[in-house]
Amino acid sequence: MSNTSKVCPTTVPAAVYLADWFERQPAAVLARWHTELQHQLRENGASFERWHTPSRQLDLYPWVIEAEQWQLIAAGIEQRHRLLAMMLADLYGPQQLLAAGIIPAELLFNCPQYLPECHALLPTAAQWLPLLATDIAPLSDGSFCAFADSCKTPAGLGFALEHRLALKQHLPELSQSVSKLQLAGFFRQLRQYLQAQHPGLTAILTHGERDAAYFEQAFLANYLDVALVHTADLMYREGKIWLKTLSGLKPVGALLRYLGDQQTDPLALDQHAKGVAGLLHSIRQQQLCCANPPGAALLDSGILLPYLDAAAEFFFKAPLTLPTVAAFWCKDEAALSVVQTNPQAYLMHDLPNEQQGLVDLDSLANRPADFIVREKLSVQNQACYNRYTGKMQLPGTLRTFSLFQTEATPLLLAGAFSRFGEQSSIQLPLAQQTQHAELSKDVWILGDDKPVESLLQTSYSAVTLSRESGLLPSRVANHLFWLGRYNERLNLLTRALRVALPLLNATTSLIPQPVQCFIDFCLAANGAQPLSPQQSVSKALRQLFDPEHELSVIALLKNLVYNAQSVREYFSDDTWYLLDKLQETIYQWPAEPDLQQPMSILRLLDDIVMLQTAFYGMNNETMSRTQALRFMDIGQHLERAWQTSSLLERIFVQTTPDASLMEALLRMADTLMTYRRRYRSELNPVAIIDLLLLDTTTPRSVGYQSKRLSRQIAALPELTTADRQRLPALADALAALLGELNAQQLIVQHQPSAQLGEHLQHIQQLLRQLSDELSLCYFTHAHLSRPWATP
Repeated sequence: MSNTSKVCPTTVPAAVYLADWFERQPAAVLARWHTELQHQLRENGASFERWHTPSRQLDLYPWVIEAEQWQLIAAGIEQRHRLLAMMLADLYGPQQLLAAGIIPAELLFNCPQYLPECHALLPTAAQWLPLLATDIAPLSDGSFCAFADSCKTPAGLGFALEHRLALKQHLPELSQSVSKLQLAGFFRQLRQYLQAQHPGLTAILTHGERDAAYFEQAFLANYLDVALVHTADLMYREGKIWLKTLSGLKPVGALLRYLGDQQTDPLALDQHAKGVAGLLHSIRQQQLCCANPPGAALLDSGILLPYLDAAAEFFFKAPLTLPTVAAFWCKDEAALSVVQTNPQAYLMHDLPNEQQGLVDLDSLANRPADFIVREKLSVQNQACYNRYTGKMQLPGTLRTFSLFQTEATPLLLAGAFSRFGEQSSIQLPLAQQTQHAELSKDVWILGDDKPVESLLQTSYSAVTLSRESGLLPSRVANHLFWLGRYNERLNLLTRALRVALPLLNATTSLIPQPVQCFIDFCLAANGAQPLSPQQSVSKALRQLFDPEHELSVIALLKNLVYNAQSVREYFSDDTWYLLDKLQETIYQWPAEPDLQQPMSILRLLDDIVMLQTAFYGMNNETMSRTQALRFMDIGQHLERAWQTSSLLERIFVQTTPDASLMEALLRMADTLMTYRRRYRSELNPVAIIDLLLLDTTTPRSVGYQSKRLSRQIAALPELTTADRQRLPALADALAALLGELNAQQLIVQHQPSAQLGEHLQHIQQLLRQLSDELSLCYFTHAHLSRPWATP
């Protein structure tokens, strides 16, 4: 990096200064910064769809907007926000716009995004549209034009914040050299607005899909310090919405909604939706603030675009300050004729299918009343970084965000989320951009502002000390529990493969006994059938390694990552770095392993075991000893006890183990050195059963897991109902069973006794019951269900 610390002089335009600054940087340095920025987004998780698919890149060059130009944009957005809020309040209220003939009644009532169930849902215009995202484009003459609005799921707010933090972290000299407005003030106002509406918790209601948008929502929830909740976390009771937590139900006062309107409430809207039954009634009764409320997605449909100018004259007696895109309803024959003459110049909204895209003349001719068509803008190009040529020119658009707190002027975020790419692509909704990765920039609004990067404020007032980590939603506890289980299962499978692969003999078709046992264990542990006599080891291994197979090791990793990403706000940056490295390692596996040259696979298995151990250790080092870590720990040790008892049954009950198999078992359990210190070189089944089943001091034994489970379960939130006491009773029963067993009686004359198989089966049954009971107690809240009253 250049060692200059010069700040942009006030006499030099910022654009000129930045261009000169980048010219002074070596090409190799720019390429490294570019790579580091993309890696930062990947570690955050927001640049990846569900499984490792890039969806966004961050450009090195910021998009700089002059203060005077931004003031004009801000005035236009503020007016537009107030206008759209008034239009929503009217269309779901007195419907003056319909009576005045400004908006056609046929268009409104046939639009699927118009929800009659939401009529008179809210009393004021500001409550109808607290948060608005507006897409605007710079035109060739330097002016801006608004071409779309979004409030159903206003994506991009978290991305804008992420881009600012990433660019400041990786290019601190550049970031400090130009005075610009900060973003934190807007987010502080947003949080204060949500928290001030009604008593109770504030939360972001996510759509639940594991895509780039989900990670943005998690990132935003972490920054705002609010809960990230799914619909399964919430329930309606006594007129309010409640969050299900380990310590009981907690009232929710405000939701920032990232869930489609029709999905919000299966009772009042779509009966097949996954939303919260009663949510609409809670909003109507002013028990819950929802930003934005169901019904507001009418803006996203585009049906208001053709009538904004007329509505502005109707409500304000003044034209729009910020020009809006030319748009038409195709039921108008004159407008339809214009579009059919030059379809390449327009983009259309297919209202019934909720899709936007290029004009389809056949569909347009067959059902013109189903389409709103807007003019495709000629967007001005901006300079972007290209690692091969240094610079390139691409068209870009901005998505601004405004907050309507009261009936006063809306507040505008001093920045935006930007998109660069093809002219048509960047003028379509974010949700429809799945074909290729888009480029984005950090947007700088020039001006002097106090540099605030965190919402945490300095305070010297009296404080009540606390060692609590906040409420833990039941869904989060469930994900942490299964994260622990999948992490341990993946660890055991990789350890088993690491033991089995060196024992393969490529010169014979005979399968060595240790290989048979450990491959069978891997298949059964992941839900597959054991090896059949006709099945080759290579075929079984392909099943375990094939990335597309539902029972492969990679599929197991996906389940691990799925649960980790569902609770990403609970982990440190270092933990996510390790998880990213773990994904990179596993994705290096060959789909067709070379069994004659297994060393490359063995090295990968070594790396996976090491990274998993580091992942487990990092969580134990960085997470407070709260219920979050406790549920992950319970999942980890329950899975280890279950799989270890299953493996002991497979080796000592279903087969007659020889010395090589018993040694392989000790190697897999990482207890060979412990065994040798105790028993020298003799491999005795009695000693091995005692070490791996009953010994409470060996971290890999079932006895140790039972002792740890009992201690962790005893520290869980207290269960008050009598029928919930089965959980500690099951843990006690498992500990009592193991305490009664004697290894000398389980192995008689080097052969398993009849009781060994029965006891191992009983242990696995108790562990299954323990898992089920844990779910009933803390994840599903089944004890809250009430039977129908009988007359």
